[in-house]
Amino acid sequence: MNKYISKKTQKITSALYLVTDFIKDSDAMKWEIREESIALVSSALMLNTTSPTEKDHAIRIFTYSSEKLISFLNITITSSLISNMNASIIIRELESLVDFVTKESKESHLPGYILSDSFFATDTGDINIPDVNKGDNFNKGQKYSSRTSVKSSEVKSDTSANNIDNLPSPKKNTRKDIIVDLLKKDSNLTIKDFSKVIKDCSEKTIQRELIFLVRTGVIKKEGERRWSTYSLM
Repeated sequence: MNKYISKKTQKITSALYLVTDFIKDSDAMKWEIREESIALVSSALMLNTTSPTEKDHAIRIFTYSSEKLISFLNITITSSLISNMNASIIIRELESLVDFVTKESKESHLPGYILSDSFFATDTGDINIPDVNKGDNFNKGQKYSSRTSVKSSEVKSDTSANNIDNLPSPKKNTRKDIIVDLLKKDSNLTIKDFSKVIKDCSEKTIQRELIFLVRTGVIKKEGERRWSTYSLM
């Protein structure tokens, strides 16, 4: 399904670039349509996520971009910027694709509440870590109210079991967290600035993360294309 949506979105974006080529560069509508079409491609790629909650959010963004493009195309028909025939064909393709995405999404969802890791999260402050200096030992079979349990085979009766280093390390920050942390320290950063810190992915992946944060109202974007800069809202 996602492969079909991705290819279909790319064809629609190519068509939008072709039909807007005849609009004057001075007309803002030309760049609004092109920029939104790129956002549509990005949101289509976001549908590849495996998390049901994130997928629902990606579908909402995809639908929003599609409806925005349809509104733009209706304006171009009224103002004669694009021929009625070309605009109507692209509108029909967009509406058909949105219907397909919505239908496939409903069929792939199972009824009922969807559990996630956060459902079982508890306050880690109630973990009782023995004081090594007092010579306290772990009791065999001791229970913990942490979301992460310790295997009984790993519990020893000597003081070496009290080493805090044996506890699981916290989850590393996500790319979105790193982006927000960088913007807390500085503003007007470019994709190049982020790529110097985030080295486990390409600039295209970082761009998709930035688009997601912009659309969810966490950060704001200024400038166009390679001159784009990002700051916290």
